[in-house]
Amino acid sequence: MRRWLKLSAITIALLAILILGPLAFILYPTLKSYPKAPVETASSQLEGNMQDIAHLRHLLDIERSFTPETKAAFTLAVSAMEQRAGDLDRAGLAMAVAKAVALADNGHTNVVGLAGDRSFNAVPIRLGWFADGLFVVAAAEGQSHLLGGEILGVNGKMTDALLEALRPYVGGPANLAKEFAPNFVISPELLYAAGLAETAASITYDMRLADGGSVSVELAALAGTLGPQKTNVWPARDLSPIAQTDRPMGWRHVLEDVALPAYLAHPDRNYWHSYPLHDLLYVQINRVRDQEPIDLSRHLSDMLDESAKKPIRSAIVDLRFNNGGNYVLSADFARRLPELLPSTGRLFILTTGNTFSAAISTAAWLKYYGGKRVTIVGETVGDRMQFWGEGGLTVLPHSKLALRYTTGFHDWEHGCSLSQVMTCFLLNYIYDVPAGSLEPNVVTQPTFADYVAGKDRAMSVAMELLAADGPSD
Repeated sequence: MRRWLKLSAITIALLAILILGPLAFILYPTLKSYPKAPVETASSQLEGNMQDIAHLRHLLDIERSFTPETKAAFTLAVSAMEQRAGDLDRAGLAMAVAKAVALADNGHTNVVGLAGDRSFNAVPIRLGWFADGLFVVAAAEGQSHLLGGEILGVNGKMTDALLEALRPYVGGPANLAKEFAPNFVISPELLYAAGLAETAASITYDMRLADGGSVSVELAALAGTLGPQKTNVWPARDLSPIAQTDRPMGWRHVLEDVALPAYLAHPDRNYWHSYPLHDLLYVQINRVRDQEPIDLSRHLSDMLDESAKKPIRSAIVDLRFNNGGNYVLSADFARRLPELLPSTGRLFILTTGNTFSAAISTAAWLKYYGGKRVTIVGETVGDRMQFWGEGGLTVLPHSKLALRYTTGFHDWEHGCSLSQVMTCFLLNYIYDVPAGSLEPNVVTQPTFADYVAGKDRAMSVAMELLAADGPSD
């Protein structure tokens, strides 16, 4: 009996080794974390920067989106950074690190929180992109006359040329870099560090004002009011006039006297829904993250149960401000919603360049399960259909700059194959789908005139298509 028990134990142990060994081998690269930075003091700018650069070098061993070519380019960039480490102030180091990390060319692999007023100085205006250009959407009280002004040039550079010059500082597709560009364009420190300003204290803007007049105005910067950030700062939040808790009092917004369209009314609610028509469900998911008083997955499940008791024929899922989160929280919703709709119904997905990470996963599920009923309206999502995610965050010890590294591959166009088991995020073998392209079926972006009139062009497109279908039976 004892011998049998011993043999059984040995057999179980061998089976565990045979199963868990390969699994650990597969999982280790995905779960591998960035080494902790040593606790060291720095007696000079040079010494502090060298500590940060030494910590940055570990990215070569952790970041899995690097190709041999981009890894070599990153190595050269870091070596060049070391050569001028003594001359780099914090903004200079930040932009140098951002440019080096962006060589990975992966939307999730970037320095995060690199924005004016977030531990870097900023002028007292905020900007937003529209189909017809870059406009002032918010301003401190003393600069409210600039509201509605179109930015034609910055420090003598035309807006398009400036955007191209800032492109190397953000990894991933060009439209993602464009989304983040306003973060740089309001900070003299960051522009100066990029060689796009003659001073780190002010910015000169060439503008076409709301009344049609042209002006060149120099705005002095104020010190950043917030400390170093550990999350991305998405400038599109400034499109809503709803007060931001981290902004000083006394700011004015171009929409403050405008009746807001629904998509701008609740920017800080992670999720909410309504019924614009008796047979139409509208749900806006701004983040794939839980928020009190009810978790996201529960809110969406309860919403679908509620909708099942109504004559819902079509649905609109608004992901235009959704920068991601935990995709597991929206997976069941994205599968169940198409089941709720009749075969003659429609499912609209609204997207922009802010639709990122887990929001892309959510859009992919909706398209896959919704089939021919799906119409994507808006702009191209903020990352490619194949990207690296997961991983984590590390903070450079001296400057406190945060950067995101990635370890798990995603393919939302084709789905992960067994041949990619060493690279694909393991949960994707449960959750991912071959959704195909997420390029919009109807490309639309609001003009500034639409915006200040309180019009939602993407929503209007969806409503017009529904009206063209005729009334439900």
